[in-house]
Amino acid sequence: MKSRYYDLPTIKAISIIDYLHACGIEPAKRYNGYALYHAPYREDPNASLKVDFRQNLWHDYGTSQGGSIIDLVMRIKGCSAYEAMAHLAEGKVITLVPSFFHRATTTTATNPTSTRHILSISEELPLHLQSYLREVRKINLAVSSSYLRHIRYEVGKREYSAIGFSNRAGGYELRDEKTFKGTIAPKDISLIQGDISEKLCLFEGFIDFLSYLTMKGKETAPCLVLNSVSNLPRAIAYLHENGIDSVRAFLDKDDAGQKALQALQSARINVEDMSRQYVGYKDFNEYHVVQCSKQQEKQARPPRKRGLRR
Repeated sequence: MKSRYYDLPTIKAISIIDYLHACGIEPAKRYNGYALYHAPYREDPNASLKVDFRQNLWHDYGTSQGGSIIDLVMRIKGCSAYEAMAHLAEGKVITLVPSFFHRATTTTATNPTSTRHILSISEELPLHLQSYLREVRKINLAVSSSYLRHIRYEVGKREYSAIGFSNRAGGYELRDEKTFKGTIAPKDISLIQGDISEKLCLFEGFIDFLSYLTMKGKETAPCLVLNSVSNLPRAIAYLHENGIDSVRAFLDKDDAGQKALQALQSARINVEDMSRQYVGYKDFNEYHVVQCSKQQEKQARPPRKRGLRR
């Protein structure tokens, strides 16, 4: 049987942080540029696994091992490099580490206090989250609220509240009014139905999708939200399975966004790079916020008084 070819640079570009997050593994400590984790493949009460954000590399101080995301999957899964690449390319991130999440609770390598348990899901967002979306992100709730849920959840006996955006696997992307971004597993892409005569719009995060919806004022084109660039293999698989060979991509203006754009093109997807419209901004929402602010300032200016003609 002929081996399948996998694009090594594309797979190595998958964020280790996003991968671990998709698996429900959160850092024990976060610093500027890196984070420390309890190694998920061994007993590690000291959080010895370092992940460098900028280089996208990991190093286990307890075993002196390290490397790329492929090396990490090989260590967690106990598989070959080819098998690790196959899992990552096919988007099987969530299923890679079942043994870790279902070990007996007596094992110290698990970290049950970091698991999120849903307490309730409601359709109406509390006022402080509504205000965050409306005032900070400039989102029109009249057209966006049907896509959002208020998620109350518990982590280590502490209760939290966040905006929830569902994905196709039944999980939720979470965001609060401060800096927190997280997931109620499983992590997956989100799909929004629309006019099939319109080209599909692809977004990196759901706030970008809501910004687009606010600008348009209504649902128009079908949309796909990655919810993380680590979900790109899943998105590509969905596009191929559904015969979609052309998209408009609203990706972030950073290295990860550009690599995602290149990966789509390498997968023979015809991509209209919409980020050319928001050059100078980090993402589509930042551009949207600035445009809204300019419009509000313009509307707030008193009209010029014209002199009477003689």
